[in-house]
Amino acid sequence: MEDVSLAIGSDHRGIKLKKYIYNYVAPNTDEEPTKFNISVLIDVGAYDDKSVDYPDIVSEVANNMEHQTHGILVCGSGFGVTIAANRYPHIRAANCRTVKDAVMARKHNNINVLCLGADFVKITDAKDIVKAFFNTKFEGGRHEKRLGKLRNV
Repeated sequence: MEDVSLAIGSDHRGIKLKKYIYNYVAPNTDEEPTKFNISVLIDVGAYDDKSVDYPDIVSEVANNMEHQTHGILVCGSGFGVTIAANRYPHIRAANCRTVKDAVMARKHNNINVLCLGADFVKITDAKDIVKAFFNTKFEGGRHEKRLGKLRNV
C-alpha cells in the first residue's frame, strides 16, 4: 500500500465540511491508524468562520502539494478552489459532487486534489466521495497519453 500524505483546506464557507472530513480521516487517538494509510495530515485553514479568500487557501495547499501526495479543498461551490488549484502545474483538481465524479476523475484524470462544494455536497455523502478519491486507482493507458498532452499546454 502506498504511503499517502494529505493537505486539506477550505475557505470560511467550507469550514464545516472540511472539519468533518479532517475528523473522518484523522485517528481519534495516537494508537489508532489514520484512514487510507495517511502518514502526514496538514490542515492549512481556515480555522474559524472569519472571511478568507479561497485563492489564499489554495495557495497553501498547492505549496504543501510539493511534498504531499493528495489534497482536499472546500469552498461554497467547489468551482473557485478547482479553478485556482488547476493553475498550479503539479495539481490535477476536480470538483466532485458524487462518488461517480470522484471515481471517474481518479480513473481517467488521476486527480491529486479533490475539490468539494459545501453548498452542494451533503456531509453524509462527503465520506463516500472521500473514500472513492483515496480508493480509486488511475487506469493509465490511453489516459496517461492524454495527461501527457496536458503537460504541454
